[in-house]
Amino acid sequence: MTPNLQIELRRFISSNVISKLNKFYFENDALLIKAIDVSLGTVLMGCYNNFDEKTLEEMTELVQNSAFYKEVDFASSRILSVDENYKLEGNQLLEQIFTSKKARITEMISNEVGIKSETAREVLNFSTLLVISYLKFNAEVTTSLKLLLDEQKRDILNSIPPGIKIILGFSCYETVEEKNNSRFARSIFNLFGNI
Repeated sequence: MTPNLQIELRRFISSNVISKLNKFYFENDALLIKAIDVSLGTVLMGCYNNFDEKTLEEMTELVQNSAFYKEVDFASSRILSVDENYKLEGNQLLEQIFTSKKARITEMISNEVGIKSETAREVLNFSTLLVISYLKFNAEVTTSLKLLLDEQKRDILNSIPPGIKIILGFSCYETVEEKNNSRFARSIFNLFGNI
C-alpha cells in the first residue's frame, strides 16, 4: 500500500513536539500545528517541482549526519528531542529545494497562517529536516517519490494556502473546480428535490 506522505509525516508532530517548539516561539498551539502542516506540504511540493534524483540523494546523505536525524525514532513515528539544531541544519536543505523563493515562502507562511516571521522560518527548517529525514529512512519511498507526489499532489495542495501555491507555481484551479462541482450538484438537487 502506498503511504500518504503528508499523513505519515503528521504522525511525528505530537503534543510533546508542539510544547517543546513553543518554548522557543510562544505561538498558539493550533497555529503552530497549522504552520507545520502547511510547511510539510510546501516542502513536499518543493521537492516535486525541483525533483532531481542526484540532488535528492545528496540531501538524504547530508541529513544522515545531522543531529536532527539521530533524534527521530522512525519505527514509532516519534521525535525524541527537539532542540535548536534544526535552525542551521534545515536551512542548507531549504536552499537546495527552493533556491531564491525561500524568503517569499517564509513570509507567505507567516501571513497566511498568522504566526511571526521568525517562527515561520524555523518551522520551515524543521519541516524540511523532517521530510528529508523521512525520505532517507524510507528508501523505497524515495525511489518512487516523483510518482508518489504526482498521485498525492491534489491532497497536498489542498493543505497549502493559495498564496503559497502561486509562489510554488501551482494554480488554485484544482480546488476551485471541486468546490464548483459540489455547488452545482447541490443546486441541481435543490431544484429537482422540491418537485
